[in-house]
Amino acid sequence: MSNRAAIMSDKPVLYYFDGRGKMESIRWALAAVGVEFEEKLFDTKEEYEKLLKSGDLLFQQVPMVEMDGLKLVQSKAILSYIAGKYNIYGKDLKERLFIDMYTEGATDLMGLVIPSFFMAEPEQNKQLDRVKQRALNRYFPVYEKALENQEYLVGKQFSIADVQLLEVILAVEELHPTILQNFPNLQAFKARISSVPTIEKFLSPGSKRKPIADATYVNTVTKILFSWPVTMCDKIVLHYFNGRGRAESIRWLLATAGVKFEEHFLDTKEQYDQLLKNGDLMFQQVPMLEIDGIKLISTKAIQNYIVRKYNLYGKDLKEKAFIDMYVDGISDLSTLMLSMPFQKEEEKQKQRDLIKQRALNRYFPVFEKALANKKYLVGDELSFADVGLVEAILAVEEVHPNILQDFSNLQAFKARMIAIPTIKKFLEPGSQKKPIADETYVNTVKKVLSL
Repeated sequence: MSNRAAIMSDKPVLYYFDGRGKMESIRWALAAVGVEFEEKLFDTKEEYEKLLKSGDLLFQQVPMVEMDGLKLVQSKAILSYIAGKYNIYGKDLKERLFIDMYTEGATDLMGLVIPSFFMAEPEQNKQLDRVKQRALNRYFPVYEKALENQEYLVGKQFSIADVQLLEVILAVEELHPTILQNFPNLQAFKARISSVPTIEKFLSPGSKRKPIADATYVNTVTKILFSWPVTMCDKIVLHYFNGRGRAESIRWLLATAGVKFEEHFLDTKEQYDQLLKNGDLMFQQVPMLEIDGIKLISTKAIQNYIVRKYNLYGKDLKEKAFIDMYVDGISDLSTLMLSMPFQKEEEKQKQRDLIKQRALNRYFPVFEKALANKKYLVGDELSFADVGLVEAILAVEEVHPNILQDFSNLQAFKARMIAIPTIKKFLEPGSQKKPIADETYVNTVKKVLSL
């Protein structure tokens, strides 16, 4: 291992927070190859903004590593550079392929661990259970099998895949100490890799390895990146106008999941400007959703967070792909509906005709066929696609009441969906479902956004 360390006058410099996060795997990689490094840790928002203003953060995000005269961003790119430079990336293309696959698996599992510390306690407990189940049933069995009669995951040499696997094993063990009890190969692997001199040194007290995330780390990250303190409460708040718009699909998803939420309506330009000044609107746009100690923007990102959080996104990659395809189709149709209230009267009729033609000839036939002999669009459970479709059907019916007369499967689907208790409640008078856009809503949006 020591032979892999480069003799350089300048040490790599790591820019990040004083905690693990996405930088920890980079620390592991450098430590494993015996490379000493320095760290510039952010404690204040001003330090982070200074780096942003320098233009060094290609995608306006950390981690960033300075080494070999380069300023590297994106965790995967940084790890690939380190692995290639210090010869822990396999001996040929085939080995690199397997190393990439194994590291991606480790990254996926670690991706469940890292955000858990930013979640409110009830959701955090669910996330920790999810980590345990995924480790036991999806990830660790793969590595256990791969390590049969092998010292390393790939080939006959230590690689970045071994480093990342040990990192994730130790991280999961901190949460679930007995997680390896039925994985003898992983137990032996852990013992072997932990005894590699450079890694043993990194695991010793006083090294640059960071401890498990605590409230100080969470609050520091949140303060710097989001400009607001972490409260870790259960309250969910939707910031938008008092109307449908791009927030209505979010209301539908939360309501379907049986989740209570508050709404802060934007009635004046001053309210909107205040959100901008607070730094809450990343792309200067609403809707914004406060949930799990995070302020989320961008409708699609918010939708994706909700459907993943409340298990409305299929059970595997194949189902997710079909859900995404159906949702994108629904979104195309819904976009025609969203823009109509802002059009001049003479254009509205053309838009109504276009909606009717697209629904009848392009979109509804697809969903009619997909629902033949099926309860849901994808798989055997309610999903994001079903919620989006019933929302779109009801919206189109407001404009064209008889639109479903030739679509018997969609009629039956609609009847089933609106009978679901949470959806039935959302459709009742007095719910948070918004009415069809009127002149008051349109004028408010224009005033607030200076349109």
